[in-house]
Amino acid sequence: MNNDYSPERIADRMQIQDCMYRWCRSVDRLDFKLMKTVFHPDATDAHGAYDGGVDGLMEWIRNRHRNIPFSMHAVSNVLIEFAGPDMALVESYVRTTQRYPADAAQALAQLAGGKAPEGAMDLLTCSRYVDRFERRDGEWKIQKRTLVADWKQVVPVPANAPQPVPGWESGQRTQEDFIFRERKAMGLA
Repeated sequence: MNNDYSPERIADRMQIQDCMYRWCRSVDRLDFKLMKTVFHPDATDAHGAYDGGVDGLMEWIRNRHRNIPFSMHAVSNVLIEFAGPDMALVESYVRTTQRYPADAAQALAQLAGGKAPEGAMDLLTCSRYVDRFERRDGEWKIQKRTLVADWKQVVPVPANAPQPVPGWESGQRTQEDFIFRERKAMGLA
């Protein structure tokens, strides 16, 4: 009898969830080395404005996110259904918040139906990742991803929007972000 909650399957579930969290960090910190660990080399991604292989996905993100100073992906409701010993269908809810300065209007237009808004905007989304995971050589990774867009909202950024407080840690979309400095300090990098 198949037991989806045996100790081995619980370990599989945790590995799959960890992969989803690595995706969020990789895209929000623009860590392309980490991003590559989330997908099998022959994986595909249907992301709405992008549809193709992993290398193309990373290049698309690199270009599209070039002028986006803030991005936050939060996954929840991760439902894992095993389709075999080494295959799983995973549906994850994802909420994204991204800041698009005026010079990033074309990047926002890709996700907002082709219309480039005027001025700085925040994009808020509710979507789902529907992923086919496969375990190869003992590692669970995404083989095929489809982004299902459920809801989007674009909100103008007011001229008097709060700014980072000097001296406080502020998120960065580079290897200079606090998490990478802390990882290095703890011998994890």
